[in-house]
Amino acid sequence: MNRLAALNLFKRGLGDLLAAIERELARLQRDPFAEVDPSRRPHEHDTRLLFIDELLGLLGWRLGAHGNVLEEARLQAGTTKFMDYVGVVNITGAPLLLVEAKAWDKPTISARVDGQYASEAELVAAAVRHIRDGKGEETSPIISEWDSYLRQVHGYVQTLKDQYSHSLPRAAIISGEWMVVFATPGETFLGVVRPDDIAIFARAQFMARAEDIFKLLHRSTLVKDAPIPIRPAQLRQFIDLRGVVGAFPGLHVHYERTGSTLFARRPRVLIYPALFITCEDDVVFTVIDNDTPVELDYQKDASGNETLVPHLNMIQVRSSALLTACGAELGGELPMAELSAFPGFQSQRMSRALVGELTAADEWLVVTCGAAHFLLAEPRVQCRFHSWAECGADAALPSAISVRSIDPAAFFVDTQRHHCAHQVVQDRRRERCLIQPIDSRTCCQACVYLEHCWTAEERASLPCGN
Repeated sequence: MNRLAALNLFKRGLGDLLAAIERELARLQRDPFAEVDPSRRPHEHDTRLLFIDELLGLLGWRLGAHGNVLEEARLQAGTTKFMDYVGVVNITGAPLLLVEAKAWDKPTISARVDGQYASEAELVAAAVRHIRDGKGEETSPIISEWDSYLRQVHGYVQTLKDQYSHSLPRAAIISGEWMVVFATPGETFLGVVRPDDIAIFARAQFMARAEDIFKLLHRSTLVKDAPIPIRPAQLRQFIDLRGVVGAFPGLHVHYERTGSTLFARRPRVLIYPALFITCEDDVVFTVIDNDTPVELDYQKDASGNETLVPHLNMIQVRSSALLTACGAELGGELPMAELSAFPGFQSQRMSRALVGELTAADEWLVVTCGAAHFLLAEPRVQCRFHSWAECGADAALPSAISVRSIDPAAFFVDTQRHHCAHQVVQDRRRERCLIQPIDSRTCCQACVYLEHCWTAEERASLPCGN
């Protein structure tokens, strides 16, 4: 949808929403279990349901399952903080918009002493400077409730910067009667405070200033979403080579449960080469080779030994071809980047995730960077614990996994070089293994993420050594 169409749709929806609110507020008996109170206004929860949830929807944000808005998002600092709404980038989960909800009848911006400031924005700017100077609430130029609101947003912006190195693009405090939008919260709360970067709207102005609200808060103004996946020929619709920060080889992994339901079903893993291209705003564009997938499996070499080399070689060839095609479409060579520079897929935490889940079950995006695959042809060290019998008392499960299994997820089986049968390794990796949903028994020494998941000291203490 182009901008004019989106703006028109927003104006129409906002008008309908405000009319519905007027009707709701005019009802004398909004709560059937309470006495009639014509002056009663919605509390914070009702304000969210009646207005803020609807407003965010009109502004292109999706709440609920598989949405791009986190509600009551945890922010770990000295203590756990909960942010009311956080609009995020679809694939990385990087915060774009913070919205703090306030009850309908919370006071508008007011100075402690009338007439000292030319505008409400000047007053808010002065109050933010007061907070940044380390001064207390009792001497703030703004009333105490607003001093508290501003300290709350300041804390979130500061924590996102300090803990996650993230500069928040937009923040807002909203009740039903007013909204205050910080166009550059990183600058306002951590840099230079400018009244022009603070926009204040009263409910009576919402329709007249609908375009300003759209420009500040509509999702399309904060991120340029791309479908997943995109084809190489579509890249120019979304990015310019000059704005590309890095290119990261990776995979799209599709996991199947095959076989008749009358018998034990077996896993089948299909691999599609992928390329993840990041731009200056940490948006990740996902290009996937949609040709015939490469099935994960061993083949026999000339000596009759099982090997992953043909599978890995095929992925490497297809991955290189995809990189070349993307570079040709953008008119130059894409800058390859280290794994440490990848901004990450969306996860429950705001930390960087190298494996991302798609909406459908059993499908993942995997960034592999320096390698074309998450598996190596051979483990890094010689180890006898690929065999259940060699593990002794530390053997996982009561017996060896002799056939591929869905539960536990075991693609590689006993005695194969990519299989781990040791219970100590299983216990230690449970909360750190990135490929656990794909295969819970893969030997860590045969995975490209070994050094990402384990420190040098931890690797040295593994039964197989470092």
